[in-house]
Formats: sequence, structure tokens, C-alpha cells
Amino acid sequence: MRLFKIAVFSILISFLCLIHPGCSSEKQPKIRVEGSTTILPFMVRVSALYSGKGNAEIQVNSGGSKKGLEALISGKCDMAMCSSSIPAGMLAHAASKGIRIKGFSFACDMIVPIVHPSNPINNLSLDQLSGIYRGTIDSWAAVGGRDALIDVVTRTPSSGTGEIWKQVLLKLMKIKGGCTIRNSNSGVLAYVAEHSEATGYVSFAILNHEVKPLSINGVAPTVENAKQGMYPISRNLYLYVDEKNFSRHMKSLIVFILSDKGQQIAKESGFIPRDALK
Repeated sequence: MRLFKIAVFSILISFLCLIHPGCSSEKQPKIRVEGSTTILPFMVRVSALYSGKGNAEIQVNSGGSKKGLEALISGKCDMAMCSSSIPAGMLAHAASKGIRIKGFSFACDMIVPIVHPSNPINNLSLDQLSGIYRGTIDSWAAVGGRDALIDVVTRTPSSGTGEIWKQVLLKLMKIKGGCTIRNSNSGVLAYVAEHSEATGYVSFAILNHEVKPLSINGVAPTVENAKQGMYPISRNLYLYVDEKNFSRHMKSLIVFILSDKGQQIAKESGFIPRDALK
């Protein structure tokens, strides 16, 4: 009978705790993060470590830098991951809705042209890359390679990586028609790894042995060349927030990312920490 009373008492206490707010622990705050596929692996690592300490639950989704900004402006996320700076038009659109966008640059990255490992080409100039993506160069033979048509791979319009690539290579000119389109760095890498005449571009952070990275203007994509400012296609990586909804939990997350520990995670993710740049 005594054991039965103890069991009934325990059940009653548990029930009361469920219905009485004072008996439950404070609900962990959520930070919704969306955007760049380049930044996604880094933010997933940050989320696992930061959320594991009970600071906040970080929900991370990708889809592209512009989609992340659109979600931030529409209130569907709290923080946007962007592999390029926010376009002026989107900044103006946000301001027209009373949204004050604030950005934090946390690392640097390189955008690297890649080819299949069997391709004999090792270097292309910016002019040659521009010609390939404008369509004025359509054969590998025209740039010192074998006699075969170039299979050009690019990114979707929502991509920050694609936006930087077009800004550097195409200026105001249009990209050629008929390109193979992929919606992520990993999608581009996988396609080029499987097609011997393909070329694309990816974040330095995801390079692997399945593709060959190319030098640009004779400058190899190395961390040291990026630190020295020698590599021609580099970009800052950003996290954007709405200043009016910039909670203490979000501020704490930004502080962590900019801390020595956060910058170490950035380095381990293949990015170049801010303090390493000249």
C-alpha cells in the first residue's frame, strides 16, 4: 500500500507540473536561419555546438542567398545567410516596409572554377572565363584544351555565389543560353565530377578530389593567395538580421560566431577567418 501511495503521489506531482507554468523549465528560444548553401554546412556545425549548450535552438534551412533575404524581409526567418552583400534593390525594398537590415561579415571565401580531373586545362584567364560564360568561347580547343564543346554549368538566380560570379565575369552582359543549372555548390561539383567536358564554379570550402580546381590569371586558389588579396574572385560571407527584431539570443549567436571559437569553426569549414586577411 505504501508503494502504491508513493506512485500515485509521483503521478499527481508530474501532472500538476504539466499544467502549472512554475514547474516547467523556460522554453528554449528558436532562431530561424535561412539562405546560402555555401554557408549552410558552417551554420549546421555552429547550430550543433551552440544549441547543445542550451543557449537557443537554431533551425537552419538553405535555398540560396536571395531566398534567405526574402524570408528575412517577409518575417519568415530571423537571420539570413548570404554569400554576397545584399543587393541595393532588396535593401530599398526592406526599408520601404520599415525593416532595417543589419549585416555581419564573419569570414571570406573564394569562388573557384572547376573542371573534370581528366581535363588538361589548369589555368584560365578572367577574359577566357568571361568568354565561356558569355558564349563567345564554346570549345575547349579555343583555350588550349581538347577539341570538344564546353558544357557550361551555372547556378540558379537565387544564388549569392552565382551573383558574384556574374558581377566579376559578365558585368552587365548576359550569361549564354543553354547552360546546365544547379541549385547548390554540391550540385555543381557533382555534375562536373561526372561530365568530362563540363566546367562550373564552387565555393573553395567544398573542393574535393572529384574535380580539378583551376587557377585564374595564373593565381592558384589557395588560402595564402586569398589572404594576400591576390586571388581574383573572393567574397565576404554575411549574416543579415532585422535590427528591430534583433533579440538578445541572436546577438549572443553573432558574438559567438565572431569569437575565437566561432572563427575556428569557420576555418575548419574551409573559410578564411576575418582576422587572417591582410
